[in-house]
Amino acid sequence: MIQPRSLVLVMAVAFAAPAMAETTSFESSAATLAESCGADIDANCLGVNFDAPRLRECLSRNQDVVSAQCRADYIKAFDAIGKRIAARAAVGKLCQREKQKICADAQGKPGETITCLLAAPPRGLSYGCSQALTQAGYR
Repeated sequence: MIQPRSLVLVMAVAFAAPAMAETTSFESSAATLAESCGADIDANCLGVNFDAPRLRECLSRNQDVVSAQCRADYIKAFDAIGKRIAARAAVGKLCQREKQKICADAQGKPGETITCLLAAPPRGLSYGCSQALTQAGYR
């Protein structure tokens, strides 16, 4: 018989799996945007903060004058940024047991908790937690 706690963990991993698909670093996504859309951003989005939702909205709003290369790449770049953000959010859920068991002293201190999890022996982490740390770009 499956225990309720195990079932909850399996469900959490299943729901987080799409978010933990291939992720690209923030830097790589920003480089893609700069290379493909730099001129379009300068021409059409001058003054817009380099904040993903605002910049995406500006490029989308001006897609009729944005270059074909930028149109092809900006959607992929922003999707990659969204996946990386989702993967980082999944770390908190998928590493809950490890945070309590291995990193109890770092509870309530997010930066220290991640450092503690990264310093933990690989066998001390569940597969889901280990994968979440990798997909989130902490490793």
